[in-house]
Amino acid sequence: MKYNKPIKGIVLGICLVSSAMAFADNVVVSAKMDSTAIWMGEQTMIHLEMAQDKGKVVQMPFLTDSLVTGIEVLRVTMPDTTDLGNNRIQIKSDVLITSFDSGFYYIPPFRYILNKDTFTTETLSLKVVPMEVDTTKAGFDIKGVQKPPFVLWDYISNTALVIMGIVLLLVALGLLYWFWWRKRERPEEVISPESLLPPHIKAMNALEEVKESKLWQNGQEKEYYTRVTDILREYIDERFHVNAMEMTSSEIISILRKNEDAKLVNHKLKEILEMADFVKFAKMRPLPEDNEAVMRNAITFVEETKPVEEIPVEEKSDSNAEAQKGTSQEK
Repeated sequence: MKYNKPIKGIVLGICLVSSAMAFADNVVVSAKMDSTAIWMGEQTMIHLEMAQDKGKVVQMPFLTDSLVTGIEVLRVTMPDTTDLGNNRIQIKSDVLITSFDSGFYYIPPFRYILNKDTFTTETLSLKVVPMEVDTTKAGFDIKGVQKPPFVLWDYISNTALVIMGIVLLLVALGLLYWFWWRKRERPEEVISPESLLPPHIKAMNALEEVKESKLWQNGQEKEYYTRVTDILREYIDERFHVNAMEMTSSEIISILRKNEDAKLVNHKLKEILEMADFVKFAKMRPLPEDNEAVMRNAITFVEETKPVEEIPVEEKSDSNAEAQKGTSQEK
């Protein structure tokens, strides 16, 4: 893998959830990271910002191909300068990082120098979660001993072909009888009232059942997160017509980010899916407040993305007419 050359003149500061900021001489530096926990080999973005007076020259940190041992810099975007007015400018840039070694990394402060003043960011951290590997199984070759290809016609005689043709004809007649004649005698399918409910009502009922089952209170965190995410995936499938049951968490988030009805609460769905992946695959034990937050975020996501019921035009007209009639009577 190739990395970008060290780049000077880039403002760099990294933080966990909130921005780390330094104030002095009207210089403000800040940074925020998309995610503080990633899978080994996954990438995350650091968003950098600096605000300063025009005409001042700030000495920036010197970036190499790694922030610390184990955290690699893949790409640094060109700075984007915005005029804020009042003789102030803002400079933005993004840094793409990754790690191929699992562990918990502390990132030392980054220093900015203006004249004799020094500005530093807070010490930051990034958790890299390893992928599970079954070490109990012995190694094996990628490809084994190969046999010559099997050609069926080399072993079939003319008599066998006639017999196969008769068998296929009988099978075709049997299928025709099954799908045509038996269909006339098949009773009508019974549609359950549950299947007629709107997607958001079914999702809320299912979430309430999970809440009452008290799974995580009884030590069944993995079952709890599995049921919550399955309910949300089925809701997304029916509400937005997205095949969420066959998609990864990142694919679902990427698609819903473009949806006007879901993008405002998309971050809540991202928190739920990320926490569920850590619990199910990394065997992480969440805190009780994390479990309660997942249920609250799931209910909020369904409530905020349910379709808005529109009043028919005829009902609106009748309502307006009744209102006008009542006003006339009062007069």
